[in-house]
Amino acid sequence: MPNIDELEPMPGVSVNDGNDGAIPLMSGFEVLGRILAQKGGVNYTKAELDSGDLPEGTIIDELTAPVQYAGDGLIASVENTGNGEATIVVQAHSMGVAVGFPCKGVLVYVEDPDTHGDVAYCYLDLHDHPVWIRPQGSSINSFATFSIQSIVTGAAYVTAVINPNALARIVDLEKYALLGHSHEITDIIGLADILDDHSASIELLNDLVSGDMPGGVNRTADFGTGTGLIIRDGVLNIVARTVTA
Repeated sequence: MPNIDELEPMPGVSVNDGNDGAIPLMSGFEVLGRILAQKGGVNYTKAELDSGDLPEGTIIDELTAPVQYAGDGLIASVENTGNGEATIVVQAHSMGVAVGFPCKGVLVYVEDPDTHGDVAYCYLDLHDHPVWIRPQGSSINSFATFSIQSIVTGAAYVTAVINPNALARIVDLEKYALLGHSHEITDIIGLADILDDHSASIELLNDLVSGDMPGGVNRTADFGTGTGLIIRDGVLNIVARTVTA
């Protein structure tokens, strides 16, 4: 179902937005069983675009790779809907595409809890309505985004490896903004670890600014000239612009 409101249209860009349920793969059911046995979570690792026609007699749920690999899809976000399904947003666009191609499927992979390798999990079938991805440099570039529903029933949590080349959507920026919006820090892949690594520095900065520790500054002042500073039990070095307790 189109939902163009979730995208910011750009001049010279043809936008396609799909919201579709993916076909669970046999390999996906097998890896989900191992995940549930270990009471673990589903971690989506990558997506691949398929431009091939299904050979006669092909059973889609037995696929373990694209029929014809056409490039990587970009995982932009993931959301656990809480009803046994997760929504993975995968993007495909013209950047880096030398020759245009019809995107006839999207194969999504998850991490195997035993081997930590990538396992084919679900397949979005677009053969009835393929999306044309134009080559880079065309007068009109392509940008397609697919909101893919996938089964995660019983998983302890849902995560994804977000592709750094994915384009941020307005809805995602609003959801993950650190100021002015409610958020859960665990939703932002890697951010919690970064904050943990620098927690001591952040706490020290807060203490210095608030004046809650010796050497702290208890009001706004000019470090360049030293005027307006009140230092408690500390030494101010104007040249280095530091306060030593």
